Order: sequence, then C-alpha cells, then structure tokens
Amino acid sequence: MATREVDESEFLSSQSVVRAVNAMLANKDSRKLLLQARKVADPSAVIPEIDAAAPVQSEMAEIRKLMAEQAAERAAEKAERDQQAQIDKFTAGWEKQKAQLRNNGWRDEGIAEIEKHAQERGIADLEVAAAHWEKLHPPSDPVQPNGSGSWGFFDAPKDDETFVKAMIDSRGDDENALNAEISAALKDYRGQVAGNRR
Repeated sequence: MATREVDESEFLSSQSVVRAVNAMLANKDSRKLLLQARKVADPSAVIPEIDAAAPVQSEMAEIRKLMAEQAAERAAEKAERDQQAQIDKFTAGWEKQKAQLRNNGWRDEGIAEIEKHAQERGIADLEVAAAHWEKLHPPSDPVQPNGSGSWGFFDAPKDDETFVKAMIDSRGDDENALNAEISAALKDYRGQVAGNRR
C-alpha cells in the first residue's frame, strides 16, 4: 500500500476538522443537522438515524396534513352552522315584524311593498321601513262629500229647489211636482237641442 507523507500543518488542519466534526456529533441538535448535510451531499450514504426516521417522518407529515384538513373542515362546518343560526334568527325576527305590521292593519300587498322598500334601502327593521315608506308615500286626502260635484243627499234643500222639497215632504208621492219637474227638464233639453241646430 502506498503511503504519503503529510506535513505538520496539513495534519494539524485535519485534526482541527476531526475535532469540530466530533464536537458537532456530540451535540444532539448539531448532530441532526450534520447528518442531514451529509445525506444531502451524498444521498446514497447509509445513515441509520436518518434512514430509519424517514418513514416515520413521512407518516407524521401525512398525519399532520390529515389533522389540518380535518380541523379546517370542522372550522368550515362551524362557520356554516353559525351563519345558518344567524339567518334563522334574522328570518324569525323578520316574520315577527311582518306579523306586527299585520296587527297594525297592513295587508299582504302593503307588507310586500314594505319588504321590497326595506331590501332596496338596506333597512333591517320593517317598522322603520314602514314609517319611511309612509313618509315617501303619504295617503291621499279623503274626498269631501260636500265638495264640488257632490250630490249632497244629506244637505237641506235650497229655497229654489221646490221639487226636491216637495218630494221629501211627500216621500216621493207628489205627482204634480214630478210632472212639473219633467216638463221643465224637457223644455230645457229641447232648448239646448234647438240651440245646437243654429
């Protein structure tokens, strides 16, 4: 076997490397890193500590991945349940508000209009939506029975309405007053027709 002479500086340098490597191998944390570095440099190197741990570490990685997936699934299910609970609570409150509007005299068509208004304006309270809707759509003024064009059935007859007075007094049995009114109406009509012919 061939031998080679090593000078003193080369020997001291190699001794320094050996001491450093031995110190690293003696420390638990640095030993793991040194062995991993050796495996990276030479993947075919047989290192029982790393080779034996590889399947376990692979299995642990699979288990961690599976646990993370299950945790994410449980979190998603919980979020969905919480969201559904909020929707159910809101829906129950909404139906209760609709029932209150019904008790206040609103009909189904009006309630549908209030719901539409609430959704368009982003109002979560139907009572507030109804008040706002009524403010925007005030009710029309009621028709006055004594206004222009009214028949005035309940008004007392005027002095010049002798026919009406005669019929009220006779309870509709005054033939003379009826004939006089018919004659006056015919005469008025014939005068208008004759005027239109000219």
